Amino acid sequence: MTWFGLSTGYLIGTTIWCVSLSVALIVLLKMRRGSDEKPIRKKLVNAAISLWLLCLLMTILEVGFAVGYDRTDSFNMSNVSKKWFRKYAEPEEKVLRFGPNEGIVCRDVKPFPESIPENAKHICFLGDSFTYGHGINHSTDRFSNLVNQSLEKDSDEEIIVTNLGKPGTDLFYAEAILENLFEDDIRVDTAVYTLCLNDIESFHPDFKTFYSADWLSGSDFFLFRDTYFFNLLYFRIQQAQRPQVKSYYDFMSDYYAGEPWERMKQKLATIHELCEKNGCEFRLLIFPFLHNLNDDYAFASAHEQIVESCRENNIAVEDLLPVMQKHSAEGLIVSRFDAHPNERANKLAADAIFEWLTKKDVLTQETEQ
Repeated sequence: MTWFGLSTGYLIGTTIWCVSLSVALIVLLKMRRGSDEKPIRKKLVNAAISLWLLCLLMTILEVGFAVGYDRTDSFNMSNVSKKWFRKYAEPEEKVLRFGPNEGIVCRDVKPFPESIPENAKHICFLGDSFTYGHGINHSTDRFSNLVNQSLEKDSDEEIIVTNLGKPGTDLFYAEAILENLFEDDIRVDTAVYTLCLNDIESFHPDFKTFYSADWLSGSDFFLFRDTYFFNLLYFRIQQAQRPQVKSYYDFMSDYYAGEPWERMKQKLATIHELCEKNGCEFRLLIFPFLHNLNDDYAFASAHEQIVESCRENNIAVEDLLPVMQKHSAEGLIVSRFDAHPNERANKLAADAIFEWLTKKDVLTQETEQ
């Protein structure tokens, strides 16, 4: 049970704390009235009241952040960010089951279809948090849903657009999902994988060390572990002090010049082959990092590498970098602490994807290479 996205345990704990503050104030005021003729006692009571006022201020900040502040962060580390997921994302999540036991959670306003009608075309978007809609309050504002709306208006035939994006996943996860869909005879006419450039991490042997760091899981101290304001403050300080966060994009760029790129390129070819064997067209959508899209964008060469590789392997590819760079001054990220695409970026992406899909005749499965 939650209220404002807050757990019952947090609400009970906060209520007990507020009652304790009220009782403490009553006791201190009584002690102060009886200490007029005792200077030392009066000083101690005044000091205690000052401490009480500080606690009151901290409590107001904490409750304010707990109830009224809903913001995600890039790595979804803080309690505030996790509260956002409980409040906005989880209510839209549905379970898609493969076989009697296995299943995944997907986010959308409607459940994943149990079967695809013969006269319908099924376009399935896969990817990580960019595809899932990290930081987007309503899934109807995601690029996949916006593309669905445009296709429904533009096409005379039935178009089914699904989204199986999940935060923290990669090409390995997408491959497993497609295998399960094909094994369960769930037809996919076109699979669109949204490639975020940090997908290459999973092809580096040391990538897990970054996400398994102790500071990412938070502090064991209750004030930083079980609160919202202080927990957020803790992670902000940790981010500012950690060199691996500051250099995150630097070492990512290096991956595209070495073995991780070769492994990722091979995986793309493998998924392409898997789709072809099952009568599905595989397409790749490249989403740039949006926090720094100036003329010195550090990943321009990585985009070129990916596009060139896809064309060599007959994989339909669309690079969103040119579109996003044209609108970079508009502010395309969720916040300064969350570099995921915001609603404006999703709208720009949706317009470009719609043009890409319809121009390439994906709805009739006549792909131009």
